[in-house]
Amino acid sequence: MEMIRLNRAEFEEVFTNSYFQYAGADFNILNSEKVDEVFFFGFKEKKFRLGIIFGEINHNLLSPFSSPFGGFIFIKDDVRINYLDAALQELDNYAKKEGIKGICITLPPGIYNESFISNQVNTFFRNNYSVNHIELNHYFELKKLNDNYVKHIRYNARKNLKIALKGELSFRYCEDIGEKELAYDIIKHNRNAKGFPLKMSWAQVQDTIKVIQADFFLVFYHAIPVASAILFKVTNRIYQVIYWGDNPEYGSSKPMNYLSFKVFEYYKNHDVEIIDIGPSSENSIPNLGLADFKESIGCDVTMKFSVKKTFNAR
Repeated sequence: MEMIRLNRAEFEEVFTNSYFQYAGADFNILNSEKVDEVFFFGFKEKKFRLGIIFGEINHNLLSPFSSPFGGFIFIKDDVRINYLDAALQELDNYAKKEGIKGICITLPPGIYNESFISNQVNTFFRNNYSVNHIELNHYFELKKLNDNYVKHIRYNARKNLKIALKGELSFRYCEDIGEKELAYDIIKHNRNAKGFPLKMSWAQVQDTIKVIQADFFLVFYHAIPVASAILFKVTNRIYQVIYWGDNPEYGSSKPMNYLSFKVFEYYKNHDVEIIDIGPSSENSIPNLGLADFKESIGCDVTMKFSVKKTFNAR
């Protein structure tokens, strides 16, 4: 196995269709100011088998450095586990040679490719990478949105959804930039009220949606915008909730139960399979209220592994 550093154009030419959008060169270059340097690596055994993108900060390699997850990507999804072993050995040798202090990799949740991600976890474990975090990641399979959906969700969610559907709420897909900014502002207000500022500014969101397809939604109480959501297209079958939230002053109308239901309905009608609701823990510590809400509306949970390895840097 040969490990080759590629430039952006070469990486794009070799890895033309990553299995998740955050592994694209454009997305990573967009956020390159957050790191000292961006590295594009390809791993070749007769032909290219695997690739990975790192950001370097203070002689540490991070994948991802500005997205929900990273790790190895493949040319074909039936990549053999021995190729992963060989690639990781080459990566470790490079780290030792170049004086890298550590490597930290956060993998996608299993819903993105259960076999490949499981093989990565096993490979990291056998090569003395330690588990840094195991996050709880909730997702909703849209096949569950059927005539029996309301019967199967928890009592409190069922009650809240009935209140929302009987109320005077309406749902809108955002078409223009003004509506999209309004959706962002509602979420910003929600986070500020809870003491959790947003990680992305509106300007950063605008830059990001130039390279990743995104959908914005609004919920209105009469003419008043009371809730919103922003989702990214991560694969053809999976969209991820990046942000969603409501104006706490209108909580009695249950806009979040309405919003989640209408978002699920929208994507099911557009032949999407899964909505990735995102993590319900931070540094492996569950947010009990967040997890309870997601599970109450019918979400399942999977794991998102973060692994690390330290080296005796020169």
